[in-house]
Amino acid sequence: MGRHNIVYKDNMAFEILTEIGAHNFQNKDGSINQQVLGMYVNDWSGDRVLQREGKFLICKTIEEAQYEELG
Repeated sequence: MGRHNIVYKDNMAFEILTEIGAHNFQNKDGSINQQVLGMYVNDWSGDRVLQREGKFLICKTIEEAQYEELG
Protein backbone atom coordinates (compact mmCIF):
# COMPACT_ATOMS: atom_id res chain seq x y z
CA MET A 1 0.00 0.00 0.00
CA GLY A 2 1.24 3.44 -0.84
CA ARG A 3 1.38 6.64 1.12
CA HIS A 4 -2.14 7.58 0.01
CA ASN A 5 -3.51 5.23 2.68
CA ILE A 6 -3.24 7.66 5.56
CA VAL A 7 -5.72 8.28 8.36
CA TYR A 8 -5.66 10.98 11.01
CA LYS A 9 -6.69 10.56 14.63
CA ASP A 10 -5.98 12.82 17.60
CA ASN A 11 -3.84 15.14 15.44
CA MET A 12 -1.58 12.25 14.46
CA ALA A 13 -1.09 10.63 11.05
CA PHE A 14 -1.09 6.88 10.56
CA GLU A 15 -0.21 4.86 7.47
CA ILE A 16 -2.62 1.96 6.97
CA LEU A 17 -0.53 -1.18 6.44
CA THR A 18 -3.49 -3.53 6.06
CA GLU A 19 -7.03 -4.03 7.24
CA ILE A 20 -8.78 -7.14 8.47
CA GLY A 21 -12.23 -7.99 9.76
CA ALA A 22 -12.48 -7.65 13.53
CA HIS A 23 -14.37 -10.98 13.68
CA ASN A 24 -11.07 -12.75 12.93
CA PHE A 25 -9.89 -11.92 16.47
CA GLN A 26 -13.09 -12.58 18.42
CA ASN A 27 -13.21 -15.09 21.23
CA LYS A 28 -16.30 -17.27 21.64
CA ASP A 29 -17.75 -14.73 24.09
CA GLY A 30 -17.42 -11.93 21.52
CA SER A 31 -14.46 -10.21 23.19
CA ILE A 32 -11.32 -9.45 21.21
CA ASN A 33 -8.30 -11.72 21.70
CA GLN A 34 -5.73 -8.99 22.37
CA GLN A 35 -2.78 -11.40 22.31
CA VAL A 36 -3.55 -12.75 18.84
CA LEU A 37 -4.30 -9.24 17.56
CA GLY A 38 -1.00 -8.04 19.01
CA MET A 39 0.92 -10.80 17.23
CA TYR A 40 -0.79 -9.90 13.95
CA VAL A 41 0.10 -6.23 14.38
CA ASN A 42 3.69 -7.23 15.16
CA ASP A 43 3.85 -9.36 11.99
CA TRP A 44 2.94 -6.25 9.98
CA SER A 45 5.44 -4.08 11.94
CA GLY A 46 2.54 -1.88 12.99
CA ASP A 47 2.27 0.14 16.17
CA ARG A 48 -1.38 1.15 16.28
CA VAL A 49 -4.76 -0.48 15.63
CA LEU A 50 -7.74 1.64 14.68
CA GLN A 51 -11.25 0.27 14.22
CA ARG A 52 -13.61 1.34 11.45
CA GLU A 53 -16.81 -0.28 10.19
CA GLY A 54 -16.16 -3.67 11.79
CA LYS A 55 -12.56 -3.78 10.59
CA PHE A 56 -9.23 -3.31 12.29
CA LEU A 57 -6.83 -1.00 10.50
CA ILE A 58 -3.27 -2.07 11.25
CA CYS A 59 -1.27 1.15 11.16
CA LYS A 60 2.18 2.61 11.58
CA THR A 61 2.56 6.05 13.14
CA ILE A 62 3.96 8.66 10.76
CA GLU A 63 6.42 10.67 12.79
CA GLU A 64 6.53 14.41 12.32
CA ALA A 65 9.67 15.59 10.57
CA GLN A 66 12.31 16.93 12.95
CA TYR A 67 14.36 19.80 11.66
CA GLU A 68 17.08 22.16 12.78
CA GLU A 69 18.08 25.58 11.56
CA LEU A 70 21.52 25.54 9.98
CA GLY A 71 23.69 28.23 11.54
